[in-house]
Amino acid sequence: MKPRTVILLLCLTACGGSMTEEQRRKLHEGMEQQKIVQMTDAEIMTTAHERGREVFAALEKVHFNPAKADSIGARYKVRIHWTVPGTANNQEIEQQLIEAYISGMVTGSLQDNVQRLYTDARQGGYDSILYSKPVVSPMPDGVEKLDGVWNIYLSKKQVIVSAPHH
Repeated sequence: MKPRTVILLLCLTACGGSMTEEQRRKLHEGMEQQKIVQMTDAEIMTTAHERGREVFAALEKVHFNPAKADSIGARYKVRIHWTVPGTANNQEIEQQLIEAYISGMVTGSLQDNVQRLYTDARQGGYDSILYSKPVVSPMPDGVEKLDGVWNIYLSKKQVIVSAPHH
């Protein structure tokens, strides 16, 4: 809710008007969203990791149906992208993660991951976070094959807004 809306609602109540319960609730929500919240970088990354796992769990519930990924993305306010090794349309960071997961398969260390997506080459600031989770399947010889990686792009702002605040 914008500050002008909050001021308008306050004026309406001050002018003898009474607010409905719905208006009162929206006013409080707007005030809550306008609160300044301070989080450390570690807290932001931890929250992003938890949020990524939450979105991944929602994908699991629909059996990773690509047709439903967009609606899940909209519900959680994230962008979801499935990448497959060897595909040309992967973004550079996605390709780097695929290569890292393939290397990690040798050591047996395949786990979900969060990465900061920097806004400049100097890596001074970031506005997005990428949560990635590899999907593997066993082959007949017992070796695991990397089927692909689910990439969930989270806005740093949305991570902060969705974080539980004490």
